[in-house]
Amino acid sequence: MDDDNFIEPIAGGTIQPVHLSKIPRSSSCLLIGKGTAFMMSSTARYSLSGYSMSRVSHFQRFSQPENHATNNTMLVLRYFYQSSPFKIEGILNSLVDAQFNIGLTFRQQIKGSNSVPDALISQQSFQLFFETKRGGELDVDQIQRHLKSIHDSSGANVGRQQAILVGLTKEPIPDSQRALLRESANALGISFASVTFSQLVEALKAECQPYERDLISIVNDYEAYLSEERLLEESNRWLVVFPCGTSYIENLKFGIYYELDAKPSKRNYHFIGVYRQKTVTHVGRVQSIIVTTWQDDKVTFTLESGASNPELQQRILDTINQTPYYDLKSEPFRFYLVDSFLPTDIRKTSPSGIMGFRYLDLAKLIRTYNPSRHYSTVELAETLKGSTWE
Repeated sequence: MDDDNFIEPIAGGTIQPVHLSKIPRSSSCLLIGKGTAFMMSSTARYSLSGYSMSRVSHFQRFSQPENHATNNTMLVLRYFYQSSPFKIEGILNSLVDAQFNIGLTFRQQIKGSNSVPDALISQQSFQLFFETKRGGELDVDQIQRHLKSIHDSSGANVGRQQAILVGLTKEPIPDSQRALLRESANALGISFASVTFSQLVEALKAECQPYERDLISIVNDYEAYLSEERLLEESNRWLVVFPCGTSYIENLKFGIYYELDAKPSKRNYHFIGVYRQKTVTHVGRVQSIIVTTWQDDKVTFTLESGASNPELQQRILDTINQTPYYDLKSEPFRFYLVDSFLPTDIRKTSPSGIMGFRYLDLAKLIRTYNPSRHYSTVELAETLKGSTWE
């Protein structure tokens, strides 16, 4: 097998599969399940302890489906890193509630406790672990054992290097499970994040420029693999809920929700909801997703999904002009335009609010919901009234 088919390490180190208990305290690694990691280190090579697993390759097939899915995910991330470290940095920062700086930092005249060296070349130390599941829930006991192992392996470096455990699943995990795992992770000085394969695909697409046809082809192949394995979410089954505060009135008036273009697009979902004060008050069906870019007070509209016409573009401009409290011209923004935001009533029963968007499973909110049939906004809004979520 050609060496070009193998994942290459960040910052020119080496990658070998290694049991979690063998990870040195100063290393960076990618956990891929069952206590196994792909570890990145510039100083040593490690063999697998207690497991039989090949190095990651293009066409490798593992006996366990989770390992197969993880293998292909690591490969697609490898391609993006090879293209540019800034791309993998953008992908990780958009998916994980942490800031990564991948690559070398050059600084001069760094003051130390006893001296001032002329220059310093450094790299952020981090550990990024992945646990992959093909469903919509993680094994809480397994994740908590991973967290303890990560904490134990970090030793004296706890608090001095980033450690993040990512749960990669087909569907969003329940909010109650996410909150529990975040609390367990924070108690050990570790961050926890949950990401779906669909969200990862959108983050990959967001880092592709139109002229990067090779990368676009790789992402399309990866998405096709996920589709064949039924690892992508059913777009008609999920309601994407966005919290709205200051812009609440304008969101409803113009039938629009907006976010920075740097965030992964939710183009695969049919319905979005407006959340305020622990209640989803309105829902709408997405008609179009358009990104605006301003230069010299002139706007460019880039269509991501649906249709684009002068009427929809004018709705966006009206929203921008009547939103003086935000500068929606300073950066590229993504606008979700719906047919109409209609009143509904979906109450959040758990104590805390939400800080970011959420996915609500319509099949759990509506007992008779059938994701294969078409629901109008009127029908969905009425049917959802009185439903609850945690």
